[in-house]
Amino acid sequence: MNKRETIKRKIKALLSKTTDNGASKEEMESALQKANKLMVDFFISENDLSDPYIAEKCILKEVPLVKSGYDFGFFFSSLVNLFDCQYYYNNKHIAFFGFEEDTELCAYFYNFIIKSCLKEKVKYMKSSDYKGLKQFYHGRTLSSSFIKGFVKGVSIKINQLYNDRKLEISTERYGLVVTEKKIKVENQFKALDLEISRCSVKQVIAENTAYNSGKEIGKDLSITQGVHQHKKSNTPLLN
Repeated sequence: MNKRETIKRKIKALLSKTTDNGASKEEMESALQKANKLMVDFFISENDLSDPYIAEKCILKEVPLVKSGYDFGFFFSSLVNLFDCQYYYNNKHIAFFGFEEDTELCAYFYNFIIKSCLKEKVKYMKSSDYKGLKQFYHGRTLSSSFIKGFVKGVSIKINQLYNDRKLEISTERYGLVVTEKKIKVENQFKALDLEISRCSVKQVIAENTAYNSGKEIGKDLSITQGVHQHKKSNTPLLN
């Protein structure tokens, strides 16, 4: 038995010291404090104690890269972070690496976000704002700026969802720190030993109306999902 498994057994033993099992209130609180410290020190979550993912291997899910002539890469990192995955892409595919349910959600929202963006771009090009700006700027420039703003807004929304999830997790029973599956995913991803050359996506700071319009619309994109739930209830829901 390795050290981590030994620590997990010790944590379980500490958590079993409850008033129902004959421990005093002081003994129970002391045991909980010790268990909490061990979980923080060794990156062990309450879910890890039963370790539902121990027998599950990560998978690599490839989907066709949406080709539109626009750069959508800015939101990729935020998306995989939300679902505890890794990713890489080439000129044909984008691949999401993680546990099966998580990669399915990444693939779903990858397509949903890009399709939503392109749909909103068409609507924007019919707006009075666009028509007014087009007198001074090239239409392609305005469309590109709108999309950059949109994916920036989507990233803000996704990051907020992630922060809300972390806050919700941190206030669970006993206040125990819940470690993400990220460590397992990262270790298995590194074990693939892939030679990956990722595109470096830099945030383009634009001060024109097209960028800001896209960002506000992207921030309002309705995205809801069940995180860390059973696959049936983890089906993406869109308001």
